[in-house]
Amino acid sequence: MLRRILIVGGALLGTALIVSPVLGQRALPKKANKYQATIVQGVEVCTATNTTAPGVLATAACDQVVAADSLCQFTAKGSGKFLSKAKTDVSVQVKLSNLTDTCNGETLCGVASIRTSSDGCASGGSCSTVPQADLPLGIACCTVDKNKCKVKTTIGVSLPGALPAGNNTEIIIGEVGMVRTSGVTEGVAFRAGLLFP
Repeated sequence: MLRRILIVGGALLGTALIVSPVLGQRALPKKANKYQATIVQGVEVCTATNTTAPGVLATAACDQVVAADSLCQFTAKGSGKFLSKAKTDVSVQVKLSNLTDTCNGETLCGVASIRTSSDGCASGGSCSTVPQADLPLGIACCTVDKNKCKVKTTIGVSLPGALPAGNNTEIIIGEVGMVRTSGVTEGVAFRAGLLFP
């Protein structure tokens, strides 16, 4: 009986050692090379709650929705898309249309709240960065013309050296958006999100 317990126990331990990853080794997905999102109007963060949002969760809320930017907003027909793909570089594409007339001539630039994890760190192994909130995406900018904004660039062009190749860098995306950088900068005018009617 003891012999059977030892054999079964040894087999289970052997299986666990084969299946479990080595301590410090990262488990990477086979493929994760595309991120896309629709864009919604950015709004000020609620800090002084005075009502409750509808629905089962009934979370605390603020009684007025205030656009994060007073000049650049969507019209009733406004829309936006964000697309990023990773191949030999990381592409960034943003399209905003039907923006307010007050946004024409203004400069909008991309921002992202991200963390990364990658190999080849100074410690000699893998590492994970601290979160970066609303990190500017370099030259991922446009000047609004005819109520439209279009950006098409790569991280390699916008932030040279930010993503060295060969390090299996995972980019963990919290938020993406567009902030107005011309004139008096306000909050993030547009953010990735959904509209549920």
